[in-house]
Amino acid sequence: MVIDMRTRICPFCKEDIHSQALVCRYCRRDLPPMEQPRRNHSHAWLAVITAAGIIVSGAAFLAAEFLRERKNWLTDPPRQPESRNPPD
Repeated sequence: MVIDMRTRICPFCKEDIHSQALVCRYCRRDLPPMEQPRRNHSHAWLAVITAAGIIVSGAAFLAAEFLRERKNWLTDPPRQPESRNPPD
C-alpha cells in the first residue's frame, strides 16, 4: 500500500494538511473537494496511431525491397567462381 504524503493548505486556517483530508485537523471545518486535473487522452491516441503508421510503412518498405532483391536472385544467372590462382 502506497501512502500519499502530499499536503495542501487549508483554505480557512491556512495550515498544512494531508492532501486527501476531508476535515481540517486544526480548525475542524469541512474541506472542499480537491480539483482533479483533467487529462486529454486524444494526444496519446494520436501518438500511438502515428507510431503504428510509421512501423507498418517501414515494414512494408522492407518487405517490398526484400521481394525485389529476391526476384533478382532468382532471375540472375549463377556466377562462375573465380579462380584464386592468378594467371602466369
